[in-house]
Amino acid sequence: MKTAAIIVVAALALAACGRSGGGHGGPTTAADNAACALIGDGAQIFGAGAQHFGYPRLDTFAGSCEFNSADGKRGGEIILYTSESLHGVTPQAQMQTIAAAWSHQTQTPLAAVNGLGDAAQIAIDLPGYQTQIAFRKGGSLVLISARSGEASVTGEQLARNMAAAAAANLH
Repeated sequence: MKTAAIIVVAALALAACGRSGGGHGGPTTAADNAACALIGDGAQIFGAGAQHFGYPRLDTFAGSCEFNSADGKRGGEIILYTSESLHGVTPQAQMQTIAAAWSHQTQTPLAAVNGLGDAAQIAIDLPGYQTQIAFRKGGSLVLISARSGEASVTGEQLARNMAAAAAANLH
């Protein structure tokens, strides 16, 4: 359980730093990646000229997608887990692992988020000024991380917007 929490934290830290496009597991287009497809048009959330980079299945991820505004001030990542990609771990158990890891990284208590699926948690004030949301819907678990360097929109609002789009598109 502790190893799984460390893997999740390390993956999110890597996502916050960005990824290169070369080598194994390089980026794909939104059409090729179920995680990117959950957000749809990134410009709706990240503004005109937003870029996205999808990454195929890795370990227990069914896919992930990184979004950045044209000026780089706003960014977010979405990770999709499915019952199949979790290799016998339930989405509920994986969500509990993630929530436990988050609770050790912030002084602010985790909070429930309504309207996203079967269950959802938000963590704010995480390292790197990130807000993260995890939600379960059916046999899937979605993990969202967002940050903003703009006064007009917070990382929390970006994360909530990403989660709402993903929940609407997750079937």
